[in-house]
Amino acid sequence: MLGDISDEETNELIALISNIVIENLLSRGMVETKLFPVTHYIHVACYILYDQSYQYNILKKITSKISPEDIARRSKSLGLTMNQLAFFSLPMLYLHGRAQVIYDNISKKKAGEPNIIVEPETKKKETKFVLDFWKRLTPNYLNNGELTAKDKKIQFLSDGYINNLKDQMIPIGDNKDLINKLKKTMAHLTIYSFLLQGECRLAIYEHGPYYFEGNPEPLIFKEFLELKAGDDMYGIKMSERISNIITKPTPVPNVIFGMTLKDMNKLEFNDWGTLFADPAEFSSNITSIGIWTKERKHPKDLRYPDNMGDLKPLSFDILDDLIKFTNNATKEFYFNLSKWSAIRKLMYGANIYVNKLLSVLSLYAGIGSDFDWTWADNYDLDKPFKTDLVDKEKIKFYIEKLGRKPIKSGLSGEGQMKIFAEGLQKYEGIHPFLSRMLRRRKMQKIDPFYYYLQD
Repeated sequence: MLGDISDEETNELIALISNIVIENLLSRGMVETKLFPVTHYIHVACYILYDQSYQYNILKKITSKISPEDIARRSKSLGLTMNQLAFFSLPMLYLHGRAQVIYDNISKKKAGEPNIIVEPETKKKETKFVLDFWKRLTPNYLNNGELTAKDKKIQFLSDGYINNLKDQMIPIGDNKDLINKLKKTMAHLTIYSFLLQGECRLAIYEHGPYYFEGNPEPLIFKEFLELKAGDDMYGIKMSERISNIITKPTPVPNVIFGMTLKDMNKLEFNDWGTLFADPAEFSSNITSIGIWTKERKHPKDLRYPDNMGDLKPLSFDILDDLIKFTNNATKEFYFNLSKWSAIRKLMYGANIYVNKLLSVLSLYAGIGSDFDWTWADNYDLDKPFKTDLVDKEKIKFYIEKLGRKPIKSGLSGEGQMKIFAEGLQKYEGIHPFLSRMLRRRKMQKIDPFYYYLQD
């Protein structure tokens, strides 16, 4: 039965995720613009996922219809939202919310508040369910059966699938004009996708390396998964007004780039679907390119391995179309964004972090319409919620609690630690439990970032 795992295994999973998150966060640092209150909306979203049992309640209903193992197998294809980044985000965001609540409860207990239970048994049960759900996903997605990208590879496509793409790859020789256009297109797509997703990477996914039969050059993929704002998500409404954000017609709903590379010293991927390469600027190392778009097939109809949706090859002419689209669409989004209130921006981002992955999972189960996903809009519009899974007053409390003042951690360190400590002092909306990241490695082993199960 899902969730039937021991305290010891639960703690092992918590420690594993904690270590990966710290490594990834410190390698990336804290980056956000003034367009969205990213740190603020992430921490609000994580409170909702855990404190209100939102993620647990929805996953319980999803797993009554489909197993996590089946979801994972139906995701082993190019161009799908459920991927290694999505799978790892499910426990990460949940545990982030859990750590916020545990920190709050410990602080209350230390301050002498009576009857504080740091982690009730009901919440431990929910945590075990969420972690067991995740534990059954990734090993059925990655080809090596591992739980994480611990070998710095993300490989989930079969050799047969890869070799079928071989004839669709086009050698480029020393065509510098084409390489420059490819770089420009990817740069524009990255800026646009990042902006459209409220400054998160959810719609950008990198993975590999793979190898064609008889060819030693590694093949990597970079996917841009959602180019159109306001997609109806196969009949379920995600927002009351998102369709007006981008009115420019997109040439394709998504685009996938495959590149073979020569003379690379390093190709490593983390669990957030991010590539770390040496040389970092490898455009001159590209030997062939393939460009595709993926058919939008309802997730409930996906069947592995033979019914995963058609992949359509695209000519290099699509690069001009994509540059034109992203230029116009980015300008349009900036214009619309400039008229938004601060609370609308916050709820736009929170909605992505809370609802995006859960709504897609509900589609795999064929129950997407069983939930109302528009409450983030209704919070901003001060309208009644159409769901009892989310408490409006609690959301207001989270927003006000996190936005009260910048955190003065007083912590410092060297290198990345110092940079992150300065970030803690600078950013408003961040939860103070993040200071746990700056503790020494010995302490992290004893008491991990996301906390062991609490008595």
